[in-house]
Amino acid sequence: MYTIILVDDERLTLNALAHYIDWEQLSCRVVATAGNGRDALTKIEALQPDILMTDVKMPVMDGIELCKQVHARFPTIQIVFLSGYNEFEYACAALQHGACGYLLKPIDHDELASTMRTVRQRCEEQKNRLNSTLLTSGEYLRELLQIGGNLLSGLADEVTSIYNHHLHLPADNKTFYFVFISLDEYALLAESPLAIDTPAGDFSTVERLEFFIAGLPSFSPGVLTKLRDGQWIFVTKEADGNAFTQWRNQSANAERWISLFITNNSQTLLSFTKQWPKMLQRRNQLVAVHGTGLISDDWENRHVATRETPFPKTEHLIAAIQQNRRDQVEEWLHDFYDGGLPSGNISQVFVDSVSVFDAVLSAVAANNRHLQDIIEKDSPFFERLSLMESMQSMKTHMRQILSIMMDELEASPVDRHIEIVNEVCHIIQKNYGQITSIDSLAELVFLSPNYLRTIFKDITGKTLLEYVTQIRMDHACLMLQETNIRIHEIAKRVGYESASYFGSVFFKRTGLTPNQYRTHAKKGQRT
Repeated sequence: MYTIILVDDERLTLNALAHYIDWEQLSCRVVATAGNGRDALTKIEALQPDILMTDVKMPVMDGIELCKQVHARFPTIQIVFLSGYNEFEYACAALQHGACGYLLKPIDHDELASTMRTVRQRCEEQKNRLNSTLLTSGEYLRELLQIGGNLLSGLADEVTSIYNHHLHLPADNKTFYFVFISLDEYALLAESPLAIDTPAGDFSTVERLEFFIAGLPSFSPGVLTKLRDGQWIFVTKEADGNAFTQWRNQSANAERWISLFITNNSQTLLSFTKQWPKMLQRRNQLVAVHGTGLISDDWENRHVATRETPFPKTEHLIAAIQQNRRDQVEEWLHDFYDGGLPSGNISQVFVDSVSVFDAVLSAVAANNRHLQDIIEKDSPFFERLSLMESMQSMKTHMRQILSIMMDELEASPVDRHIEIVNEVCHIIQKNYGQITSIDSLAELVFLSPNYLRTIFKDITGKTLLEYVTQIRMDHACLMLQETNIRIHEIAKRVGYESASYFGSVFFKRTGLTPNQYRTHAKKGQRT
């Protein structure tokens, strides 16, 4: 359907043209009418129709002058003249200034249909030529951005000429606004679709977003060029951040995943090619730190926070998960992913995230087969994480998997407590001589001392100190029975620096001093 503007100073004629001709049957849609050339020119500038049908003799600005200006400024618009004067000079003037048809009033419908067939054919040819030049300009732009404008200044001039022609700008214009459009997390959405994707058989989220971006020139005049998967450049004669926001926010998915970075002034194509590497780098940094769906015309001055402090300790996260302290888990995630971009860039965040997850899985799911099975079912976890270009996406993904872990632990807390207590007992039995405090023991299993004391007493019926003492005394008795090691050495081996304190603890437990116990043990062996 081609758009058409009708111009005539006679109101009745204009009304008849607009409402009593079946324009739809002629593959046209009337988008505006005007009563003189000056009013028509204003509407043409705003609407840029495919076809202009105008009377010749009009006040203020006649049809011939309107034709001159339109042909000079908007050469792709096809012009048809109307006149009640069957005079040769009018027809010649009209054709001389680019008209492709001349109709006499009153309009004969067969003549109108024939003329409009010619006009539509001219429009289609013009459209094909335009598409061809736009494809060429896209290839040239990609080459300019890759190689650099200084080396290909002649190519830049040719692309500038194509932009001027398409945007109806003067031939000597050299400057434009450039908008860098990125489909954020493209690799993630394309290779490992998330739950937001549409059902199988329908278009995917990526396809829908690509269709949406392809429609931008219909919303705002400009030339759209795809650079590579997930990246486009939109060239326009004016850039209004609010208008781009309005366009993008028509779709919730577009608002979430599409970012736009706009040059803050009109500039030449050569200037933009010099600025492009910095724009691309800053976009990557801003998306990495702030997340997806950004819009900025001040991107050069936006701060990119860098990490000044070390990443938070993994054992603190493990302790929070063990105790199902979701608030503490959220604080840890905030410290890890919102503390700025590390020197190793986003790849360093991925490496450290994998390390953290491995440590958490080892500590929390080592003896929990059911939890291991759940995690294995979500095997794309590492694949998705490796594709992410935003720390906020990584944070969301990590939160989801940790929440699954905590849900499982919360569903069977007693079983999990038994696992922890068994692990603690095993540590004590292997390291009874080196344990210096309950705090150090709690640190080994990533729990707070008070929490460990509570669950240990609930499961075993003994305090941690009672259990440690029991294991130490059992080993001391064995050494007193089977060896001739001196008492103060046995005390050190089972974890007591003071032999006298060891003796008092031993007496309290057995009712004998260590020497008395050894003497009785030797007698029993001889007997």
